[in-house]
Amino acid sequence: MPPIKHHREGNVVQFRGRGTRAQLREALEDRVPVQIARSQVSPGWVHGYVIGLSTEFCLIAEVSDAMQFDGFLALAVGDIDMVEQDPGREFVEKALQLNGEQIPQLPDFKLDDWQTIAESAARATPMISLNMLDDENGEVSYIGRLVGAEHDGLVLQEVDPNAVWYPDTGIYEFPAIGSIGFDTQYMLLLAKIAGMPPVPLPPEALPAS
Repeated sequence: MPPIKHHREGNVVQFRGRGTRAQLREALEDRVPVQIARSQVSPGWVHGYVIGLSTEFCLIAEVSDAMQFDGFLALAVGDIDMVEQDPGREFVEKALQLNGEQIPQLPDFKLDDWQTIAESAARATPMISLNMLDDENGEVSYIGRLVGAEHDGLVLQEVDPNAVWYPDTGIYEFPAIGSIGFDTQYMLLLAKIAGMPPVPLPPEALPAS
């Protein structure tokens, strides 16, 4: 289903702060729904609430079209080129209230770097999504269980779209990470259907390609 476009969009309210981080801080403190653009990474907007902020990263509680909170997305502040109050703020707030939704909080979530973000996410939920930068598609998502980290990247045991675990692991380099997502309804269902992952096989045990 394509994104819903109203004939007349609501008034876009700019934040008072100068600079992306100041605007994110204002959104965090005022607890208002936002739309965030990363035009150099991916087209479109990220919709939700800012619930965490560090020097280099922010954490968004995403809001779905059904006006329900649906997972979290960690973004690099340096990739963000626009932060605005959601033009449908009044509707979003009333719809969330009608749905019995409250802004989720993750007070102990670490936003120091991609490794601490992934580790914090993995403590909160069985699967995470490493959204890797891609020249053609903006970002490509790899979903699975965080196994660990090496000096140059994260180690993930991936699951396929049919909820089948891969027998091995892969390394996803830090500079190529665009964002990290977790705790969406899709990923929770994927984890429930996939079940416990097998012990990853060492490279020498895998069939030759």
